[in-house]
Amino acid sequence: MKCILCRKRKAKRYCPAKNREICPVCCGEKRGVEIDCPIDCEYFVEGQKHQQQKVTMKRIRREGVGTYVKKAELYRKDPGFFAVVEKGISAIFRGNKSIRDNDLVSALEQVKKTMETEKNGIYYEHTGENLFANEISGYLLRSVKNYLQNGGSDIDLEFCTEVVSEYLNEAKFYLDNESSPREYLIHISRYHGDDGKSNEGGDKGIIISS
Repeated sequence: MKCILCRKRKAKRYCPAKNREICPVCCGEKRGVEIDCPIDCEYFVEGQKHQQQKVTMKRIRREGVGTYVKKAELYRKDPGFFAVVEKGISAIFRGNKSIRDNDLVSALEQVKKTMETEKNGIYYEHTGENLFANEISGYLLRSVKNYLQNGGSDIDLEFCTEVVSEYLNEAKFYLDNESSPREYLIHISRYHGDDGKSNEGGDKGIIISS
């Protein structure tokens, strides 16, 4: 049977997005770009892991290892806050697959701006014309507020702003360097299942490096 995408090569892999078998070449070249892959597809997960290694090396070559060291130091101070951010992003994305990385970047910029305004003694929730970004930023801000009030942590708004800045920088790097419009969202979400648990084990599934 021929691949339904290229109509040339033999179909050998079942594609849950197409509900048909496709060839390995089309799977490798089109997944996450032309094919709207479910994030639990075994081929998609393996492809994402490989892509993640490439992105990490690319960023290290351009920016050095300092950014990873800083994020690791912040993580050691309060892993729970990282969980709040990542699980919040994952929950929003799993609930609305129309959201793209550029929406997330706008949302994180709004969250950061709101936190910086609050540090000056004024609480004003910054929004914009991007409705998806407003949805994400509002959700994250509520999650952060709840964590600060009920999480039993001694972190402050300055710490939260630094962490959000780290995720913003990562998201921007993906947006500027990756072809898939939702590469970073998928990268975050594949570590967090629908039940909020890590998909791949480890310490809460939090991502220390991009």
